[in-house]
Amino acid sequence: MQHTDFSRHHRPHQARLGIACPNCGGPARIRSSRSLTSCFRQLYCACLDPECWMTFGACLEITHIIAPSARPNPLLILPSSPPRSRAPAPIEVPQPANDECGPEVPPVPKVADG
Repeated sequence: MQHTDFSRHHRPHQARLGIACPNCGGPARIRSSRSLTSCFRQLYCACLDPECWMTFGACLEITHIIAPSARPNPLLILPSSPPRSRAPAPIEVPQPANDECGPEVPPVPKVADG
């Protein structure tokens, strides 16, 4: 069995973040970043389009917990997001076919004038 070392190809602590250049809309790369707090990073970005090459700053902020950690950090204080509520399924009222309009009502007999 061959062992593959993924450590130089994939760093589990770093996620890929797709970011677009605000000037041209093309792809941009995060060139560097610095942590200001455990939940806030300052990003330094550069556009990859050779006709633009704009560099810009951005911020990345962790705002809330979607699913709690199996190893919670007691020093981390973040609000939990409310559970996503699914929209109730629309109630479908079946439309009767032409032959399913219910029992046929007999005509009312005429009363003779007397």
